Amino acid sequence: METTTIQVEKPTKELLNQLKKGLKSRTYDEVIKALARKKAPSMYGKLAGRKKVGFAKMMKGLRDKNDRF
Repeated sequence: METTTIQVEKPTKELLNQLKKGLKSRTYDEVIKALARKKAPSMYGKLAGRKKVGFAKMMKGLRDKNDRF
């Protein structure tokens, strides 16, 4: 497989080292792939806080006069 070189700052390299150990990965490529596959948590409901609010009610009033968010 063809490889390439990327530049990262030292703190980023240190984070990659920690993740590599924590994930028991053999390569940085495995670490980066694991991070890329990780699903981000849903932001649905974050605007409403902890209250149970429907989507339409939560979005009401967020649009400007040109119907943009």
